[in-house]
Amino acid sequence: MTQLKDYSVGSKSLTFNAFLTKIFSTVFLGLVISAAVAYGTYLLVLNDPLFFSRISLFILLAQVGIAIFFSVRLAKMSKNTAWLCYILYSLTMGFTFGTLPLIYDGGSIFFAVVMTAVLFASMSFIGHTTKIDLSKFSSIFMIGLVMILVVSIVNMFIGSRGIDMFINYAGVILFLGIIAWDMQKMRDLYLAANQDSELGAKIVVVGAFELYLDFINLFIRILSIFGRSNDN
Repeated sequence: MTQLKDYSVGSKSLTFNAFLTKIFSTVFLGLVISAAVAYGTYLLVLNDPLFFSRISLFILLAQVGIAIFFSVRLAKMSKNTAWLCYILYSLTMGFTFGTLPLIYDGGSIFFAVVMTAVLFASMSFIGHTTKIDLSKFSSIFMIGLVMILVVSIVNMFIGSRGIDMFINYAGVILFLGIIAWDMQKMRDLYLAANQDSELGAKIVVVGAFELYLDFINLFIRILSIFGRSNDN
């Protein structure tokens, strides 16, 4: 196994465990921002039912634009720009999730959050400790993501509940594997950060962004499977 040396941020040396702590703290920050904005959006929608419909297209375009900008400009952007992209993306996801309490009851949302957190922590631990090189399955993960996307688009026209449930269950299994894989990739990110302290500060955001997306996608699938309709 490749030896992991400490890297410096300013005058301080950052160990691998400290690196992971910074990443998970950043993931948690993103989730808190999304949750806070979601709650605020929910209150706005209650007072103005057309609020979200007026901004939904803008939010969708913003999410896609931020994701594309982040991936394309990553090598050249500063750590402050990387942080800004991450915060803005967390904000836009909060707007999207603000409508969930109108669709699902509170108990279902709470259950989905807890179940997602438990599964996310479990697969992160497995990815961190396993000796198996999960990158060998990367092509399977990528093909699975593409297939789910294609089938989801097709099912938008078909409207099959059975296909929808299949997509959700397959999505849960797929993202559990991706979480472990992404967690294992944190070692590669740490090794890259080891070469440059400035790059290291930016890579923390990169790792957090990947794990944040994993958490969100797993949560959506679990809520779709177990969520009960809000009849109020």
